[in-house]
Amino acid sequence: MLTLGITPLHDETAVLVQDEPALEIAMPQVFEQPALTLLHRGRLAHPEALLARLYRHYQAQPERGWGPDYQELVIEYQPLFAWAIASWDFLLSTQGCRFLPRAGEQRNGARGDYRAVTDTDYSRMVHAVFRTCVLEFAQQPAAPSLTQWLRERFWPLTLEAYRRMDRPTDARQRTLTPYSYLRCVPYRFLNEYHEELVHRILRQLPEQEQVALDWYFLHFFTEEATTETLGCTPEASQQLLRQGLLKLLVHHRLSYCLLRQIERY
Repeated sequence: MLTLGITPLHDETAVLVQDEPALEIAMPQVFEQPALTLLHRGRLAHPEALLARLYRHYQAQPERGWGPDYQELVIEYQPLFAWAIASWDFLLSTQGCRFLPRAGEQRNGARGDYRAVTDTDYSRMVHAVFRTCVLEFAQQPAAPSLTQWLRERFWPLTLEAYRRMDRPTDARQRTLTPYSYLRCVPYRFLNEYHEELVHRILRQLPEQEQVALDWYFLHFFTEEATTETLGCTPEASQQLLRQGLLKLLVHHRLSYCLLRQIERY
């Protein structure tokens, strides 16, 4: 969080103004991840042979995907999918919630640019990771069997894919947080009075300070991206942000507080 760097006053009659404290988010109970015991049903004598045939079909006609027999492989490793789905509570409690950008009709009537990941989204992600694993094995087997390869690679790739969901679609923006379902770019306040107030007050600031606050707060840019957009040095960018915030803090405290709360998103 951006700090103002205000020098403390040693005057008992003065009213001190402190920086916003970091928000402490209480995490829910941490679930234990189920033990991975059974990976496949054992109905296919040689899953590797089926995969080799599917991969040849995929190479010959990549536009048609893996072909209808791919479902046999999915059914064979259904216990692995069931275990991965059962591990979602573990991910939620240890990694936190994740968000996906709204698309198409999902944006109608919605103020936020993101929505929470659902069980359907997570299931699709798990299946995508499985396809990645089997494609890697088909291209260059690095384990004695497909089952062993999945035991080694499936969960690390699933965890990596889940963690990557905290990255916004725009690389210039700050990492997504548990409040990111509220994100809008540019940010729009839930209360129309607050919306009009903040934009009216920002227009009273010098142009460079106004632009710096707009990119950092209302567009969720990182400090580095704000600096690059302003075309100045990091020190100059920080100075513009601090100057603008201090002016709001002194003369328009409500606008200051409204902007500061956006940092939590």
